[in-house]
Amino acid sequence: MSCRLPLWEGWADSAEFGALLDAEIAALNDHKGSRLLADCRRQRVLSPVDQLRADKEWTPRALAAGLKQFAIVLPVSALAAMNLRDLLAKVPKRVMEIGYFATVEEARAWLATPIA
Repeated sequence: MSCRLPLWEGWADSAEFGALLDAEIAALNDHKGSRLLADCRRQRVLSPVDQLRADKEWTPRALAAGLKQFAIVLPVSALAAMNLRDLLAKVPKRVMEIGYFATVEEARAWLATPIA
């Protein structure tokens, strides 16, 4: 399986976070992708503005770009992980399958399994 792997390096300001979101959408569009793996282990808690941007802008754009299966390696920060889960809990399973993992290897294995 070939995939692009966004890797968090820690804290990102709003401009950097926006650039990451745009790059993910561009990769989905450019490669006609339906799967995405995000390694968020080093992600810290997002600002409320960035959380809202991800919810109101990124999610609809990702779905429109064809995202069907989203594997997330959860942040080490329990609060960041909780916020990420809460944000994505709003997405119906029939629209996009979301899997949460401790390792990149687990996430890759899940993405390699066709969804029902």
